[in-house]
Amino acid sequence: MKCRVAGLFAVVLIALAVLGFSYAWWTETLTLSGTITTGELDVEFTGAYTSLCSEYMSCSVNFEDGGETDPTPGDLSKMTVTVSGGYPCGWCNVTFTIHNCGTIPAKVTVINIPSVTGLEISLEGISVGTKIDPSKTASPTLKIHVTEDAVEESSYTFTVTIEFGQWNKP
Repeated sequence: MKCRVAGLFAVVLIALAVLGFSYAWWTETLTLSGTITTGELDVEFTGAYTSLCSEYMSCSVNFEDGGETDPTPGDLSKMTVTVSGGYPCGWCNVTFTIHNCGTIPAKVTVINIPSVTGLEISLEGISVGTKIDPSKTASPTLKIHVTEDAVEESSYTFTVTIEFGQWNKP
């Protein structure tokens, strides 16, 4: 009888050990941690431009921070063009540089060219949908043509607006 009790005790002890091992195995917890850093959309004019005009005509360009309340140094988001000495059939081409200083690709979403009596204004080298990769630049050309409606002894000042968004949005 003592043998049976000792055997039964040994079997129960082994069963409890197996049960305890199984329970610990099935309740193991793994913890996974991670960090996600999002990108930044930041596009600016570099302040560099070249101007090529017909004889006697000139174009000047003024870069600004776009009226931001807390602009970063060098964050140029507004370009104003002034045409002077214009005459019918005169022209001026202003090539400027746009830099994607953000960490994600930028896409042109809107181009707003103002209607100025006496001028025909077009933009070449960039259009809605154009993508600029991070740390890359685009150098579009603003083409200005003086029409027959131009007013004598006048200067024309205008701003072309180019809006950008993240490249993967429709």
